[in-house]
Amino acid sequence: MDKRAIYQDNIITSEEIRLILDRYRIGKKPLAKLLGWGETTIIRYMDGDIPTSEYSNKLYTIMNFPEYYYDLLQKRKDCLTSVAYRKSKNAVIGYIMSSKIYVVAYYIINRSNADISARYLQYLLYYGQVFSLTLKDKELFQEECSVNSDYIPYWKLYEGMKQSGIRTLEIKEEYLTPEERELIDTVYNSFTWYGPRALQAFAIYDKSNMKISRDQYNNRIFSKETLKAYYKGILERYQMESIKDITRFPDMRMQELKEL
Repeated sequence: MDKRAIYQDNIITSEEIRLILDRYRIGKKPLAKLLGWGETTIIRYMDGDIPTSEYSNKLYTIMNFPEYYYDLLQKRKDCLTSVAYRKSKNAVIGYIMSSKIYVVAYYIINRSNADISARYLQYLLYYGQVFSLTLKDKELFQEECSVNSDYIPYWKLYEGMKQSGIRTLEIKEEYLTPEERELIDTVYNSFTWYGPRALQAFAIYDKSNMKISRDQYNNRIFSKETLKAYYKGILERYQMESIKDITRFPDMRMQELKEL
């Protein structure tokens, strides 16, 4: 679902605008300048003026998609003082990196030098999670895998990157353990030999054979327990027991699907 559709019947509140200001460590006038608005616009909204739907939707977007705000900050940094720019840049990067799925996503993006599509990135995130669950018995990140007709497992991140585009982002080494980096590197090196059509074929087949669950918000998901149980069976059949064995998975999966 396009998150923007949710906003259209709602007008952002002054409390939510305050959240934006605090989250990204940006002042009222600098935020207005970044958005290309009159410099008193945010001040008026904080004092009780009601934003138009267009302006409200823009504020909701930067509140919910920090990568979109980061992109805006980069494009319009000349509107800010160097101090204000650095302060807000550090804040938004810190906020993005507080979510492990974004850490993993940007690690992959940096590895590809941003030469990867938002959709293809989804497949690598999916298999990173799968192999962490099956080979390490722990999640790589906490997000559940969504069930939808577009085969997009992690929709919020996908939507944010579709809006802001794919770009590299600074990641501190301590955000990922050496073991996690090894796993992600191996998935990247193993799967990027295959194009998006092949990986989508893997997804279509596998997801047709997995049990659908519901999360606490009644969204359709493949739970981590379901992913782990399903792919454990596949890995046992392929005699895969360690991270280094991941390199054999795509070829074996493709061969098996060809023989169906």
